[in-house]
Amino acid sequence: MRIHISWKALLAVVIFLMAVVLLLRFASRLWTSEAQTGMTISPAPTQSTALTPVAATLAPTNPPGVVTPSALTTSPASSPAAQATPSSSDTLTPAVAITDTPVPSPQPTLRPPTSTPFQPPTPEPTPARNPLVVVAQGFGQRAASVSYAFVVSNPNPDLLAQNVRYQVAAYNADGIVLLTDTDTIAQIGPGQRMGAAKQVVLPSGLAIARIEVLIRPGQFAQAPPLQELPVSNTAFIQGDPPNITAILSNPLSRDLANLRVVGIAYDDVGIIGGGTIELPFAPARGQAPFSIPVITSQVATRVEFFAQVSTAP
Repeated sequence: MRIHISWKALLAVVIFLMAVVLLLRFASRLWTSEAQTGMTISPAPTQSTALTPVAATLAPTNPPGVVTPSALTTSPASSPAAQATPSSSDTLTPAVAITDTPVPSPQPTLRPPTSTPFQPPTPEPTPARNPLVVVAQGFGQRAASVSYAFVVSNPNPDLLAQNVRYQVAAYNADGIVLLTDTDTIAQIGPGQRMGAAKQVVLPSGLAIARIEVLIRPGQFAQAPPLQELPVSNTAFIQGDPPNITAILSNPLSRDLANLRVVGIAYDDVGIIGGGTIELPFAPARGQAPFSIPVITSQVATRVEFFAQVSTAP
């Protein structure tokens, strides 16, 4: 029995094998592109996968006594169909290598936000405050009536002293406290002096030997100096009680009402008494005469008056 294979059948087989090879190559490329999307591609592969198609060879087994047709041993150069037959040495190798173990990509390190500490506003520096100083003090007495007086200096050139609290203690010759009295000085101008005087009554038969003045600073504020009102025609008038008199001038362009005026009497040693009045009226750029009674048993050689107002309108 002789088997005859036509060239058409052989051509169909070759075309089928070529179609299988093309299908395998397309499937390999598709699988490679998907692997590149889901896996990390390394330039130095540790394991590569090669797809090697198995060469198809038509080698039918002839029964004994049957001769193989010459068409099956035709050389590739003599047959166009044989030229299209793929060789067993053809190997499909992927263009890139695929590693089995994915390499994790580095993750950025997130630093915690740095909090900026709160900076409080820097307060403006306040000039150093020098303590108020009592520069003179004294008293006068007639029977049970007493008048004390003292002068306070504000050495701060830029600070106005306000609500200055004071205490006066009167002692006898044995150092026994006979009385105490407290009051407030409304204000003392920067770098200026201010007087305080008051009249009190002692129990009958007591005599004062000395007084002592204590000052509590109060509040300070930056301000210009106060306007010191000038006085003229000062005098000490003997009487019961004596009086100290003067004429106050108002250089301001506004009237002054209820102006506090302090008068202090001195002898050759120091303060011998004093008093305070409230001047009802001082016309603008005008004058106002006044008189202050003083409790003293001595004769004054000079008098001093204190009248200060703010320069603000």
